[in-house]
Amino acid sequence: MTKQLLVALLIMLMPSAALAQGDARAHYDRGNAYYDRGDHDRAIAEYTKAISLDPKHVIAYHNRGDSYRAKRDHDRAIADFTKSIELDPKYAIAYGNRALAYRAKGDYDRAIADYTKAIELDLNLIVTYYNRGNTYAAKRDHDRAIADFTKTIELDPKYTIAYYNRGNSYLAKGDDDRAIADYSKAISLNPREVAAYLNRGNAYRSKNDLDRAIADYSKAISLDPKFALAHHHRGNTYRSKGDLDRAIADITNAIELDPRNSGYARSLGLARFNGGDFKGASMDLLRSLELRNDDVYAMLFRHLAKSRAGEAGAAELEANAGRLKSKEWPYAVIELYLGKRLPAATLDAAVRPGDRCEAQFYIGQWHVLKASKAEAEAALKVAVETCPKNTVEYAAAVVDLKRLKP
Repeated sequence: MTKQLLVALLIMLMPSAALAQGDARAHYDRGNAYYDRGDHDRAIAEYTKAISLDPKHVIAYHNRGDSYRAKRDHDRAIADFTKSIELDPKYAIAYGNRALAYRAKGDYDRAIADYTKAIELDLNLIVTYYNRGNTYAAKRDHDRAIADFTKTIELDPKYTIAYYNRGNSYLAKGDDDRAIADYSKAISLNPREVAAYLNRGNAYRSKNDLDRAIADYSKAISLDPKFALAHHHRGNTYRSKGDLDRAIADITNAIELDPRNSGYARSLGLARFNGGDFKGASMDLLRSLELRNDDVYAMLFRHLAKSRAGEAGAAELEANAGRLKSKEWPYAVIELYLGKRLPAATLDAAVRPGDRCEAQFYIGQWHVLKASKAEAEAALKVAVETCPKNTVEYAAAVVDLKRLKP
């Protein structure tokens, strides 16, 4: 073949290659337009056409992956992000978005590895530090989560949600004061951040600062009157204060907003139990068990409420216990109530400090049912002395000690 013929062939081929790339760009642009409108099926179709015309179109693979991720088709998303990384190993955003897909699949370690690679490629990717922090938090590695949220805040001091999530990690570590400081900063940046009020209320409640907790739950409710969780938590805090009428009203509101929540039904039963309405408590706790039949604490309080209302409860408790997959604490309390274990052996089964405080409460209840006043008082007093003040057992023990007084 002559040199002149080769040149002629190249001249003929170049326009078709350029035309293909131009068509690829047109499909890519249409894909972006569909993506922006949230029409991910059409976006995927357009990106696919772009890729067929230009198999090395790095961003088309990436954006198709992002559309698959938006559709929660995480495996296809990962495949496309991987291809874009193969074509451009320094494409930091592709690592970050592949990490999001891995995290959505629950593969936290691969997600963290990808976030780390993205950060190596671009130290100023603020959202990547934030997302890696969230993934560490999901693994309950709160120290690393806090470090990443702190770096996010260093890069952007007005990143409201980073303060909020760092507060969540501090709260999970039991550092209530730092949690409160972070929630307060989030609120100062966005006074309508409802969740920050809710969780600051949780931190105040953990510190037994019940009035401030109620104030924060009330603010959350004023911002979002249909926020069932805020109604529920305020109700539980009123219960801890012994204001049972307000507790019942708030928890009832939470149930009206979210009638399928077993925890809300249980909380209403506990409030009625503390108020001495054992029959009403029994019915609420039955509803809780209908919604979630493996809640061992609902089983225990249902048995206590039935028994204190004068109804036989042992057969139901034994049937309920048969559904439990574990015999870990507080299963020993069930055995106590079924006559299969004595109080001393029940206390021996409580290994952790929190379990031992619970054991004293439930042993006290056992003595109440047997009309052994002195023994009931002794056990309930230990429960009051050793149980954290924000626990169900503490509040119920305080109430029952008052009932036992002449």
